Order: sequence, then C-alpha cells, then structure tokens
Amino acid sequence: MSQTETRAFETEIQQLLHLIIHSLYSHKEIFIRELVSNASDAIDKVRFLSLTEKEILGDDSKFRIQISLDTKSGTFTISDNGIGMNKEELIQNIGTIARSGSKAFVQALSGDQKKDMSLIGQFGVGFYSTFMVADKVTLQTKKAGEPLAWSWESDGKGSYTVAESPKKDRGTEIVLHLNEEGKEFLEDWQVRSVIRKFSDYITHDIWMPKLDHRPEEEKNKTPKPLEFEVINSGKALWARPKNEITEEMYDEFYKHVSHDFEAPLARTHFSQEGLNSFHSILFIPKKAPFDLFSDPRGGDPKGLQLYVKRVFITDQCSELIPNYLRFVRGIVDTEDLPLNVSREMLQRNKVMEKIKKLLVKKVLELLKEMSQKESEKYHTFWKELGAVLKEGIHFDQDNREKIAELLLFQSSLGKDEKDFVSLKDYIARMKEGQKNIYLLTAETRAEAIASPHLEVFRTKNIEVLYLVDPVDEWVMGALPEYEGKKLLSIAKGELDLGEIDSDKKKDVKETEKEFKGVVELFRKLFQEEVKSVRTTKRLTESPCCLVADSEEMTANMERLLKRANPGQVWNSKKILEINPDHPVIRSIQIWIDRKTNPSDIENWVRLLYDQALLAQGSKVPDLKAFNMRMNQLLLKAVETTTKPQALAEKN
Repeated sequence: MSQTETRAFETEIQQLLHLIIHSLYSHKEIFIRELVSNASDAIDKVRFLSLTEKEILGDDSKFRIQISLDTKSGTFTISDNGIGMNKEELIQNIGTIARSGSKAFVQALSGDQKKDMSLIGQFGVGFYSTFMVADKVTLQTKKAGEPLAWSWESDGKGSYTVAESPKKDRGTEIVLHLNEEGKEFLEDWQVRSVIRKFSDYITHDIWMPKLDHRPEEEKNKTPKPLEFEVINSGKALWARPKNEITEEMYDEFYKHVSHDFEAPLARTHFSQEGLNSFHSILFIPKKAPFDLFSDPRGGDPKGLQLYVKRVFITDQCSELIPNYLRFVRGIVDTEDLPLNVSREMLQRNKVMEKIKKLLVKKVLELLKEMSQKESEKYHTFWKELGAVLKEGIHFDQDNREKIAELLLFQSSLGKDEKDFVSLKDYIARMKEGQKNIYLLTAETRAEAIASPHLEVFRTKNIEVLYLVDPVDEWVMGALPEYEGKKLLSIAKGELDLGEIDSDKKKDVKETEKEFKGVVELFRKLFQEEVKSVRTTKRLTESPCCLVADSEEMTANMERLLKRANPGQVWNSKKILEINPDHPVIRSIQIWIDRKTNPSDIENWVRLLYDQALLAQGSKVPDLKAFNMRMNQLLLKAVETTTKPQALAEKN
C-alpha cells in the first residue's frame, strides 16, 4: 500500500465547512439526501458506460445503494456499486468546493444563516453536509475498470488524507463516525423516514437491514443473520400520475436533480404521446447558479437530465435546451432513442430537435403565465435570471416575439430599480402621437438618470426604458421593433419626436445659420475627435452632448467592449450636438460675433467638450489641461464678479 498523503484544505474551504456545520444545524437530515443522490449519480454513470462496454460490470450487474447502521461503533455507512473514482477524481470531486468557486462563495456570504444556506446549494457542496453529523468521514472507492482503490479521510477541520485502499469491488463506501448530535441517525426508523421523504423516487434500489421486531431478550439469545430489504419505491416520479405527486415530492425531486437546497420557483410537468413519446418535469430555480455564465469545472455545464426508457444517459445534454434557457433544471425521458445513443447522434437527431422545440414552448409558456398571474414571483425570476433569458432575443428568431413579451425594464417613470415595466405596458401608456419606444443604455440607473440625452424626454414626460444590463444593447439590437413600434436609442442618431414635439421652434436651418460661428469653432477644434457638429433639440439643461450615429455603437457599448477586450481599440467618432438655447452657447456666439479674446472662447469650447465626454462616461484626454482650463475660467469669473464691488469699496 502506498504512503498516506496529507493535504491541507484551503482557507475558503475551512470557512465553508464552518458555515455548513453551523448554518444547517436544523436541517441535519439533508446529508442522507446528498449521499443517496451522489450514489445514484455514480450508478447512472456506470450503467450508461456499460451500454457500450459490457465487460465493465463484470459479475456485479445488479445495481444497489446500501445503508447500514452500527450502534456499537456509532457509524453510518452508505455504499454503492457505481462508477467509483480514481485518485485524481477523488481529490477533484471531493474537493469540489475548491474547483467550484470557493472564493466567490465566501464573498457572497451575507451573515444571514437562511440566505447563506441557500448559497450552499448553488455552489454544489452537498457532500460536506456530512460534517454536520460526523466528526470523521472515511471514504473507500474503486473506479470501474481500474486496478487500484483509494481512501479519503478527514475530520473536516484543516486537512484530509489520501492513500491506497484494499477495497476489491468497484464503487464507493462512505463511513460517517457520528458525533453526539448525529447519533439520532443510528435509529433505523429515522433513516427510513428521511429516505422515504427525500429519495423514494430514486430509480435504483436502496437497501437497509430488515427490522427485527422480536423482543430484545430473544434477539440476544438467538441472533438472526443480517437480511436486507429495499426501502424505496424506485418508481420514477415523472412516470407517476400527477394526482399522486405532492408539492413536497416535486420539491424534493428538484433538489435531487439540481443539488439545490431551496425549493424551485416554478415547475411544469407534462408528457407527449404518439410519434415522439416522452415525459418531462422542468423547474425554474429561485436563485441563479453561481456558474451560470461559466463552468469552472470545464466541459458542459450540468442542465437537463436525459433518460431513455428510464435509463439515465447524461446530465450534460445541451441538445435538449437552448443556451438562453440553461438555468432550467429537470429531466426528459424519451422512448424514441436507442439506449446506446452517442453524443454525435444526439447532436443530429431529429427526435431531439422536436423535443427541444416543445421544451422551449413549455418553458416560455410557464414564464408567461408567471408574469401574468404571479408578478411578484416573476420579478424574483427576472432579477436572478432575466439577463440570461434576454440572450434569446438575439439567438432564437423563431421565439423572439414570445421572449420580447417577457422582457422587463427599469424606466424613467419608475420609482426605483425594483419598479419594472414590460414593452406591452410601455406601449399602453405611451403619449398621444408617440410612435416609438425610446431606450437609453447606461451602466447603472443613476448614470441613466444623470444622462443629458434624457433631458427633453424628462421635460415632455416621455417614458424612456433604461438598459442597464451589460447584454442589453447587444440584445436589443436584434429587436428593431415591437408591435409595430420602433425601438430607438435616445443616444443615437438625430432626434425626431414627431407629433409629440408640440414645442415648435425655429427651423433647423435658421438655427444652424444663427449659431454658425459656434458650430464652426467646435468643428475646427475637434475635427479629429468628432464625426460632425450640429445643433439639437435633445438638450434642455446641458450645453452640449455626444451622440452615436444611428449605425454606430454607443459610448456605453464601447466601454463594455474595451473591458472585455483590453488590447483592442473601440473608438468610433461621435456626433457633437450643441444646445442653442443654453446661455453658455449663446454667450459664446455673442463673443464670436464681437471678436472677443479667442483664447478665452477656445477654453470655454474645450471645457464644454470635456464635460460632454464625462457625461457619457468617457475619460477626458488630458486631465491636467482640463483642470488648468477650469481654474482659469473660474478665476476670471471671480474677478469679473468682485472687481465692481472692490471699486465701490475703494471709492
């Protein structure tokens, strides 16, 4: 046997173990659910492997999960004859926390035990729930088809050991050395009760020793040989009539397939008979999985589980659901695929395409019903997962209109960031004569409110939708209109409010002529920086602003792209718009007409341009020059104000 290898837990893992042990104290029984689920997964994997590698099972082809209790030694033992693990997988899988974003987990902790408990499910750390009831955990495992077996042992405090094991058969055995609080799980009836509650639907047999109902005296005189019996029904939940399934059973099944600790937000259970027969249960989680935008373990992220004729095939089946619905959890069990279906077959199989189409339809119907009948619940979904659903606008042309119905936005008429509006609601409260839906992209609601582009809309009380998610501008570019209304960015192109612009002012050409001097000066000074200069009706409070051409990216989109691709340059020229009604712009035109000190005028114009850059969230090109210019103009303003008073005091 090889030498025992001791490895230290990382700091974050120690914090995590401490949290699990203390935050889940009143939910100790969940360790049984986690261990049974892990054992079931291991059997599913080896059964699928055996479809193409018959010899992998040897003479051990009857799958089982076995639980035994030893009151004398105070141990709880669970074993399975599943796939097992080699040394690398043992370290990797039992150290899942380290590979699943332990730092992100610890950073997300709030100090609220109830909230933190829900995080544990999101971060996939169920195995460590064993340390709530055990002061030592020993694991023996042997991977199917490999010669060596391995052991893992830890007290959950600072380190764990790994060594070779004498285990002969494939699979995994876990022994929990129960602490005082965990001794209640040495009671046979207690364990059976927990399994029936959490794991009755597990499709593999769960065995426990038969109960001996004889009096204690008789048991001691004539001990019986140990006999085992199956304690779960093993009937797939999705194959049962709906009227036999309770809400609690649905919730526990969701926790099994998702390894979440919370109940789901919503679900749909349906079957299709006929040419493409299948059963499915789909769930919407309450919280976004932490790896929703990336899978730190590599490979495909876990999603829907695919079964064929009750046989588990894979839980990494991207062919079942589009990427923008990757938060959906659940199962699909079909009758119309071969048991030895390969990944390549899944990718080009027409049955899968038809199933996928129906699954998408059912999920979108579920979300629509939630949005119409349970708005508070839908808002919960939207805050957690709305940014992912939006991706469908870009990628799913067939369902674009249905997804658009589900979109929610903050807006200029909303009270705060929790006040959402749909596109349908927006249209219902549009002003008379309004033909377009107006949008403004920004990084935050506060930034949107402060944008100069919003000024005329605020003055005329025209609602503007705020696009504050990083994906928004990219997504909405794929939705040019909704119910016949164009979706227009108020930071792009020329502004035309049409019939709702009742404040008819001078003709554009007359305005351009009146302020020709200012326009020409801006053009001269910034010919390399801006695409063009023009007067505008967009502004009511600011002297000028920068807007993108109708075909160009906004400044907000350019900022996002720069962050994602630091080495690349994203710098399209913007259009500079000046407000002819602003006192500063009018004063500059007067100074130009009077041929006032040109250096002062140039300072004012450069200062205004820098302010326009700052207003759109960009950096000024020369911060030192900006500060000097600002100080010079402030000093002159002070001198102009104080000189008359100083002369009066002198006289």
